Amino acid sequence: MNKEDIEIISIGINDTFRYADKVFHGLNDLKRVAFDKYNKDYRMKKSPYVVIVDKSYPCFDSEDYANENRSYQNYYFTIDQAKAERICEETEVGYDRQCREQGKVRLYPVLEPMFSKSKIKEHHLPYIYYHGEGSFMEIVQMRNSNSKDKITIVRSTSGSDFGSHSPFDSHPSPIACLYGFHPEL
Repeated sequence: MNKEDIEIISIGINDTFRYADKVFHGLNDLKRVAFDKYNKDYRMKKSPYVVIVDKSYPCFDSEDYANENRSYQNYYFTIDQAKAERICEETEVGYDRQCREQGKVRLYPVLEPMFSKSKIKEHHLPYIYYHGEGSFMEIVQMRNSNSKDKITIVRSTSGSDFGSHSPFDSHPSPIACLYGFHPEL
């Protein structure tokens, strides 16, 4: 799979989107329906399945450990119950240690699309990445996948074209800020 085959669309956390005929109303709806290694009630749910894999922000001192509650989050989408089970099993407590001991690589890690595009494999797709804070998240999927396995935007609340906005739209260019005030300000 080439990096050019991967489509990354930035959407607002309140945008409405569809996957496999199910409509999701933003990040809060995703959090409500997603399950993980701790609440594996997917056997009670119908397809499509949404599995969350998250990674806590790093902590460097006792204040961080006491107050930091953010996490990087991947929401993996699938219509296959076996894949949902595989993702959950892999994220069981102790799996990381077991993987290291056996020389295995985690198949479903938290993948920040902008910085780990070369690590994204076809079996990861589609998924939604949320940085743990802010008002945007990224849809990551195959550019030419069939409509059955594609996340489509139904309604955007961000005020711009679907997926065409940048996280910097409401802010000056970060490069321009390095050299003084933005010329349009």
